[in-house]
Amino acid sequence: MSISVLRTFQKGDFYRDPFPHLIIRDALPNAVCDQLIKEYPSLDTLGVDATQNNMRWNFSASRVKDSEGISKLWKELIEYHSSPAFFEELVEIFGESLIDLYPGRFENLQQLKELAVGVRGVDSFSDKDVLLDAQIAGNTPATSTRSVRSTHVDSMHAMFAGLFYLRQEDDDSVGGDLEIRRFRPELSDAQKLGCFRRAIYVDDKWTELVKTVKYDRNVLVVLVNGVDSLHGVSPRQPTPHRRLFMNLVADMDQPLFHIPSLLKSLRRYGRRIVQRVKGA
Repeated sequence: MSISVLRTFQKGDFYRDPFPHLIIRDALPNAVCDQLIKEYPSLDTLGVDATQNNMRWNFSASRVKDSEGISKLWKELIEYHSSPAFFEELVEIFGESLIDLYPGRFENLQQLKELAVGVRGVDSFSDKDVLLDAQIAGNTPATSTRSVRSTHVDSMHAMFAGLFYLRQEDDDSVGGDLEIRRFRPELSDAQKLGCFRRAIYVDDKWTELVKTVKYDRNVLVVLVNGVDSLHGVSPRQPTPHRRLFMNLVADMDQPLFHIPSLLKSLRRYGRRIVQRVKGA
């Protein structure tokens, strides 16, 4: 039995507008999805404080293998989705998009297929080209209405980002959906870069909503990351329910693109570290 969330991928699940991404509904067999929801680890196992409002948690692949309280199925799921085999599946789907988006970085599919793949937190870029992570992730119950993460792009080092939703049957919460956006058409490339604030975030006034992917059971979304890969989470209304999913990451050592405001933030952060060391 395959536990890949890409097992049922068809061409109709792939979209180029406003940036390359896929949406797969019923990604895993229903019985497998039901078991994952039933066996979702307790918040105590994950070390999560459930009293915090709409807080995001990520329990990374590097911690899953040897953790008690995590079922065999969950361990198999996390292990596969942080493996070279899963990266190969991603390249088969998104390889041409990566070459088009980053022509100076990736010349052909063969180059992508030959990248050395490791696990983030276990391996390093000393001998790996790409580090994957598959995280047991979620958000705590919401006590007030807010978005856990507004419109943004992912890290400049991220090739892909993915979310596999595991909404529980009794979850009647409102919000927490994925919003896919584009920059307003009148903005030039230079103006787009000027829209970024707080590093990777963009105010919605500079964007247009393209589509909303409902937070639902057994739904997968994967996107190619770039300057135009705007996405965010719609505000969640107060709810006692947790928002459960698996988070997928593929990072490279060198950034794939540059956002001036983020580079300034990193330089500022670097200076603070130097100052603290000098003052110690």
